Amino acid sequence: MKKPYLFLLLFPFFCLAEPSAFEKQSGATKNDLKALQSVVTKLQQKVETIQQAQEGILSFHESQSSKIQQQLIQATQNAKDIEELKTQTELYKKLQQQVETNTQNITLLKTQIQELNTSLKTLNQTILDELKKLNTTPTQDESNVTNVDSAKSVAFTKDKAKKAEIFTQAQDLFKKTEYDSAKARFEWLLTLNYKKAENHFYLGEIAFINKAHNDAIYHYKQSALANDRAKYMPTLLLHTAQSFNAIKDTKNYNKFLDSLISNYPTSKEAQNAKKLKEKKDKK
Repeated sequence: MKKPYLFLLLFPFFCLAEPSAFEKQSGATKNDLKALQSVVTKLQQKVETIQQAQEGILSFHESQSSKIQQQLIQATQNAKDIEELKTQTELYKKLQQQVETNTQNITLLKTQIQELNTSLKTLNQTILDELKKLNTTPTQDESNVTNVDSAKSVAFTKDKAKKAEIFTQAQDLFKKTEYDSAKARFEWLLTLNYKKAENHFYLGEIAFINKAHNDAIYHYKQSALANDRAKYMPTLLLHTAQSFNAIKDTKNYNKFLDSLISNYPTSKEAQNAKKLKEKKDKK
């Protein structure tokens, strides 16, 4: 019973006593922890600052890398463009050389054409001179036959406004061997002085087919005098020569064969003329 009372009496003295070494050590640790916490906080802030700086540097690095990559791509494209330009330049030089060569060839060709035209004109003039010498007119008998044929021919409307259409009709009738109908139209067109060279040629062909050789020679002459450069000239010359042969005019026969061969050497009519001369020479 005495011990508890004794403790109660001594408790205030214990409370007023100095702190123990443990308590002192414990208080010092708390202060140190606070200081350490402050240091840690500052370090964390620095770390965050450093991280932000690193992120900025990384972003800048990525941006620069992207720019460099784009520049590399552009440089590669530029290199390709330069190579393409070089290729195009070489092609242009080749084309320019080709153009210059073609220009020279065209100039040469023009000169050759002019020389050929001059030569052809001279040769054609020779033919015309020979034709002009011919004193050919349709025979009276053949003129009468022509009038009879015209009367027998199928009637057609003589409309001057349709000259071109009637000329085409006449050509078609000629191709169909309807010579009387074709002849009537060609003769009527001649009275209008329409396509004089062509109409005389077709009338010459019809006369040649009908063996009216004097009429054929007359119409061929008039056709050539009207147009000595018509595309049918080789045929005209060949049939003129053959008509002379038919009326036993050997001199003009050979003369027109020679003119045909000289003027139109590559034509099929010229080849026929050569064969006719060879055949005549063998006899």
